[in-house]
Amino acid sequence: MYNSILVPVDMAENGFSNKAILHARGVLAVGGKLHFLRAIPGYQMPLVGSFFPKDAFDKVVKEAEKKLAEYVKLQLGDDPVDYAMYTLEGKPADLILKSAEKLQVDLIVMASHKHSRIENTVLGSIASKIAGRSKQPVMVIKSD
Repeated sequence: MYNSILVPVDMAENGFSNKAILHARGVLAVGGKLHFLRAIPGYQMPLVGSFFPKDAFDKVVKEAEKKLAEYVKLQLGDDPVDYAMYTLEGKPADLILKSAEKLQVDLIVMASHKHSRIENTVLGSIASKIAGRSKQPVMVIKSD
């Protein structure tokens, strides 16, 4: 059992992270804590940011935080598990690895998109990057 688990949540695909959350909850120790992380693309980069009004990114973050909170509440239901949620800007793999270190989690549990070997070789996947670079154990849950 693990006392502190990071669960990256991908809201782009309906139901993608559901299994990861279920598995994380299954290996969480009594009294443990789940950390849900949602990554937002880098709107703040000068080139990208110049195309949007100044308050646009703040609105994106607020909406992303709201949707993450709704999603986590739906997934956990009445489960009294302790948890925290984070919505951060940047590259997902980097954010996950940095957050895992900062939060000193015992495990990262994440879903993996279906990719062929060629796609993983050419494009890579976030799960592959995390599994290869993480100092913490990583549990990768195959999506349907």
